[in-house]
Amino acid sequence: MKSQYLLPNVQNYLIISLFSIFFISAITLTDNVIAFCLHAVPSALTILLLDNQHNTLRILFISVLPIIAFSIHHLMLKRSESFTHALVARLYEERDKLSNLSMLDPLTGLYNRRGLENKLSLLTTPHNGLHFVLLLDIDRFKAYNDHYGHTMGDQALVKVACAIRDAVRSRDIVVRYGGEEFLVLLTNVSKEYAAQLAEQIRLRVQALAIPHGFNQLAATHVTLSAGISPLEQLDVASAIRAADSALYQAKNNGRNSVRLATPPPT
Repeated sequence: MKSQYLLPNVQNYLIISLFSIFFISAITLTDNVIAFCLHAVPSALTILLLDNQHNTLRILFISVLPIIAFSIHHLMLKRSESFTHALVARLYEERDKLSNLSMLDPLTGLYNRRGLENKLSLLTTPHNGLHFVLLLDIDRFKAYNDHYGHTMGDQALVKVACAIRDAVRSRDIVVRYGGEEFLVLLTNVSKEYAAQLAEQIRLRVQALAIPHGFNQLAATHVTLSAGISPLEQLDVASAIRAADSALYQAKNNGRNSVRLATPPPT
């Protein structure tokens, strides 16, 4: 029946055939323009010759349709790629942001232990001077928390953290190492500088004048004690142990003081 309808008008049959070829080729070969041309152009030229220029305008119109379709498809692909790249970039940005947040203490904004590990992995042998570890602990902080409450305790921690951060250089690493314990990693400094900085931090915290009625042996307000140890051969664990031992000596010496780790006997 289709043949009976089309045969009386060969030109219409050719037009429909051309449209069918372009339509099917455009659907199946959208992503490959060369394959589309190899498949459709010979048929289009053949139909153009057989038509004897009876439907030249129609044929040209139908021939332009795939070009428009390919242009639209290319535009959509570009927009899709642009959207995908923007989405991937945003995901990477969010991942980095979450990674950075996971390395920060939420209360003080200082690095936590994970942040310390990340920074230590980037640490190199000092060019001048030494690296030093400062271990600082707020004196009788449990008694402060028990008497004044955890809200006041958190406020005291934030103030002490700010005092420590303001005292060090931008390249130094400040860590909330435990509940009321802080760690500072000083890079490329002398022993004298490390001792002076620890003393400066102690004085800054004392100058905050945060009332502490259960710290009478050291003062009437919040104070801290500090232990200092050089970081030799990037042996962080040994340096922290030595700084902790020096901190213990400072605590036993009446608190609110700074002690330098004693070098091991040779």
